Amino acid sequence: MFSDLVVAYLFLGGTGAGCCLIASILALLAEPTEIDRFLVYGIHSASAQTWRRFFSALYIAALGALFLGAICLMADLGRPDKLLLLLFYPTPTYMVVGTWFIIVCSISALLCVVLWAGHMRISRKCLTVLSIIAGVSSIVVMVYTGLMLSDIRAIPVWNTFWLVLLFVLSALSCGIALALCSSLVSGSLTAFYSTLVRLSKVDAAIILIEAAVGFFCLFSVWSAAGGLAGPADSTGQAAFDSLESLLVGPLAATFWVGFAFIGLAVPFVQDIAISRKRSNLMRMGKSSSSALFILSTAVCVLFGGVLLRFLVVQAAMQPIGYLVS
Repeated sequence: MFSDLVVAYLFLGGTGAGCCLIASILALLAEPTEIDRFLVYGIHSASAQTWRRFFSALYIAALGALFLGAICLMADLGRPDKLLLLLFYPTPTYMVVGTWFIIVCSISALLCVVLWAGHMRISRKCLTVLSIIAGVSSIVVMVYTGLMLSDIRAIPVWNTFWLVLLFVLSALSCGIALALCSSLVSGSLTAFYSTLVRLSKVDAAIILIEAAVGFFCLFSVWSAAGGLAGPADSTGQAAFDSLESLLVGPLAATFWVGFAFIGLAVPFVQDIAISRKRSNLMRMGKSSSSALFILSTAVCVLFGGVLLRFLVVQAAMQPIGYLVS
């Protein structure tokens, strides 16, 4: 039903929104005195420079992912003017609402980049409001793709609310991974090691929940396929074919090795290892091996996020005679 460009759009949009949400939450939870010091001194102090590098990198990474996702969507539509038609479509749909919130999320992320780069001075209250707007719009972007797919009843492998939760959890995990990568690139990993250790712990919990939600998602598809009794109609047969394709069919190797093992199991173990080795993070500036370890964790998470959306799209089967426009 969807091209690889749509798969890329689903991944980049969710990852960018997840990173934007993580950055906004960290900004809201930051010490007020540190925020005030940054707002007062801008980029003219060493402490402010550290904060500037950290948050600028996070929002730039989020904005970059959202922008690339929008490019993939426009490329899939074929003509830029189709995007304008989509934006001003008279009937609100998940796609229309989601596209508008991607724009809101991108604009708020851009404003945050300008602010944290020291090019704009605002009060702490304005910073709080801007962070909330960025965070709320990010949540909508993370949720809408799963809702859009789950609302397509002709595809039984999509027609479950568990898919919405799966996409949200994956976007959060990929957002944390992108935040870790941006921290490495910006050179602020050492200064914010305690924050990133907590993020690794959160990511481990998210991956564990994601695995459980993935199981329930597969179980719901199995139920739609008729369970032990087997398919009773064409809808049940489509669900059965999707499940078979994922677990033992042509997509099985990608599912078990790529997504389940490399995308979930490996980064879960690595997140636990990171959270238990705080001293390694303290020496991050001197230990390239530790930096590579964290980078490999983030890459595995992002790889799993791409494969999840690829598998969801590729496993889509519709009942015989049921056409989806």
